[in-house]
Amino acid sequence: MRQSVFDYIDNLDTLLAVIVGALLATGGAMVAELVQDRLGRKRKEREAARFFGEILTSADRVLDRAFGSMDVGEEWGSVSKRLFRTALDETAVYERNRERLFDIRDIPLRRAIHLHFLEETVPLVALVETWDEIDEIEKELSVPDHLSAARRQFLAAELDKLQISRAGALETTKKKHAETDLICELLEPISGVSF
Repeated sequence: MRQSVFDYIDNLDTLLAVIVGALLATGGAMVAELVQDRLGRKRKEREAARFFGEILTSADRVLDRAFGSMDVGEEWGSVSKRLFRTALDETAVYERNRERLFDIRDIPLRRAIHLHFLEETVPLVALVETWDEIDEIEKELSVPDHLSAARRQFLAAELDKLQISRAGALETTKKKHAETDLICELLEPISGVSF
């Protein structure tokens, strides 16, 4: 029994239907994957923009309170110092999550965010560390009996230098603090919220 050529053609029709179906399924899956990937990237970018906007605003709100506390009561008092430390702790959240910055596709914006955090954090660290050194020297100078005149003179000169350094760090922090609103305005369209 021989099969006719028409039997093979009938089988080719089925085979062709299977091949076309497989191609359509594969193409559809690839398109769905591309759409899903694009939506996922957009969602990650939006979440990253919200995250960095919130970190910027929360650190700067603490700085607002720290600057305000210097006008009330003792200018370089313990409350102000604690507020500056709290603002520094807020910037540490940025450091722990810095890799999320790469979810933002706008390279100049990424650069601006990173530079802003660096330029605001470095003087803030200097401010707090210098403040600690000043407190130690003032504590040592408050007990006059155990210090020689030369040591007292050296500590007084060191104290003057540190106070100038602390004031400079404060001014730099204030200057960088004023630039936060501009970066937040750039993040708002990406994040979909206003800061």
